[in-house]
Amino acid sequence: MSAEDPSRHTNQTNSVTAGTGPDAAESESPRPTPEERAEEFREEFEHLAHLPLTEQPGQSVRASLTEEIRREVTVPLPAEESSTTVHELQRRDSLMWVESVLQLLENHEEVKDMTLKLAKGHEGHPEREVYYKPAVDSWMTEYQKRYFAELKGWVREAIGGERPSGGSTEGEFDDPYVVLLTRTASAAPDGERLPPIDHAAPISGSWEPFYQTLRNRLRALGFSSDEWDYYRKEEPHKSERGGGVNTCYTHEHTFLIVDGEVSPEDFQPVLDKHVEACDPAGPEAHRAEKAAEVTPADEVDDVAAYVASYTGIQPRDLSERSIEYIAWAATQWAANQKRRTRSNAAGWAATADACKQRCESDKSEQDVEHGECIVRSDRRGAAFECRECGSPWGIDQDHDTLTSARLSADGDGTAVATDGGHDLPDKEAEFEERWPSATAGVKYGRPPDEQKKVNLIERYLEQNPEASVSAVLGATMPVVTPEDDDLVCEVMAGVDRSDPVSFEHEPEWDLEAIVVDEEEHKVSSRGGVEMAEVVLPTRRLLEETRLKHVGEEQNPTILVHGLDAKEYVALHNAETAARRLVEMGLVEPWAAELHLEFERRHHHRELAACFEEPEREPPGELGPK
Repeated sequence: MSAEDPSRHTNQTNSVTAGTGPDAAESESPRPTPEERAEEFREEFEHLAHLPLTEQPGQSVRASLTEEIRREVTVPLPAEESSTTVHELQRRDSLMWVESVLQLLENHEEVKDMTLKLAKGHEGHPEREVYYKPAVDSWMTEYQKRYFAELKGWVREAIGGERPSGGSTEGEFDDPYVVLLTRTASAAPDGERLPPIDHAAPISGSWEPFYQTLRNRLRALGFSSDEWDYYRKEEPHKSERGGGVNTCYTHEHTFLIVDGEVSPEDFQPVLDKHVEACDPAGPEAHRAEKAAEVTPADEVDDVAAYVASYTGIQPRDLSERSIEYIAWAATQWAANQKRRTRSNAAGWAATADACKQRCESDKSEQDVEHGECIVRSDRRGAAFECRECGSPWGIDQDHDTLTSARLSADGDGTAVATDGGHDLPDKEAEFEERWPSATAGVKYGRPPDEQKKVNLIERYLEQNPEASVSAVLGATMPVVTPEDDDLVCEVMAGVDRSDPVSFEHEPEWDLEAIVVDEEEHKVSSRGGVEMAEVVLPTRRLLEETRLKHVGEEQNPTILVHGLDAKEYVALHNAETAARRLVEMGLVEPWAAELHLEFERRHHHRELAACFEEPEREPPGELGPK
């Protein structure tokens, strides 16, 4: 990954233009079946295919990729002499890596056979519309093209460029530099290969400390928060790029566009933080000369294609990807891992670019330029946003400047008042917010208590026409309170509330059904992916009972009492003790603690206090009365 290699700065071999290059010819050949691709993974990477997805207790995995072992337990019923039989979960293991490859590809093919039924308006509504569109998932060509379009939009807004719709953008940054930071970890840190999710989890988990260090480092270098953006995406290690022991496992690229000169060495403290926070990561792979690449933006032929080449964005269907990519994708899918994040500003920039393209396109009904109509924003870090797209990108956030702007006042926005700069509340918007589920609503006049306040305010203003809002509030208390400042502004502006206030919601498109083989399947309100936590009882007992304290510094004699309290076994190995407890059916930490006792092993050493009290107590209904 050298900055001197010019091929890494072009899009000649990484084009995402559909219908051109080697991808087009390959897409014409018959696609292999999920079973064939799974078998390919098994044959080429036999040492990986049969690894469990995870061995970490508590790790969430798609429920379909787990296997449960339950045992039959007889439980006495309270206050009765009878009992009932239940099947208690003993353990839940993840399935093998190859099984996730097969399930992902099968699921992907099923989505291709689905059609989404979208409806606007309920059944019987006079203006009800129904629209059908093919279902897509994030592994399809259409999604990859969308990723790339958003990527190009962000880059255009940051460094400048021409839009496909004909317009152009100068760019937000005057002296942009492109930075590539790579975070990874060893798939076999101690010579023992990690399951893929257990390798990926610490990389993902180190993001927060990595990002905080990155932000602080750029601040120390003199860059404010609006002088850099980031785009972060995971992709697989591939054999063609020297993946080695990590082939098929994940790693992550963070791309920055920084408005000013930086060097790879500037980011060494940031890479060091990743090594510190990610146990399987080593310092050698995260030296700045290896894991940081910095290039002036004007030396890169196509910045977006440069980024895409490192982040696996290609217009190819999942089934046509390399087996390394599919294996990696299967682990991401199994853990329901989010594969892409970006800074708020990068997302806002991409949205603003799309908004400008819609305005410039003769195929779009949008006739208002981005930022031409402004509304108040509830987004964090933004006061105002474009009414058309909801992005605050490129919109002046200074309220003093905006009071002179024409804010949208057609019911979608907030008008600026003319009485000295006070903003009048939008009563229609307030009324609408009170009844979000209503199709339409109307109200007339004011409530009696509010009218009483209005009368008092009007009488005071008749005698003091030049009074300020604070003066009116002070003179009319306690009837009028400080919370009534909007009401005072209305009266001062001469707003007549005798006119009716109403709203009408336009019907919105909703997913109503999924169509498979011409049969409709109604969509339930419950969505999301069904996940299940891996349960490994031996590991759990080693982590959640007093056994966790046994080690080189603390090595007592462990007494494991049998179900008959008179019998016990003396052991010195914590894992052996945990296994014996599991064999006895004691898989809950509190139950295991009831059968554990610790004695000092050497007479000249006292038993540590950590062994005296159980780590877990029985549940309340089973505990001592």
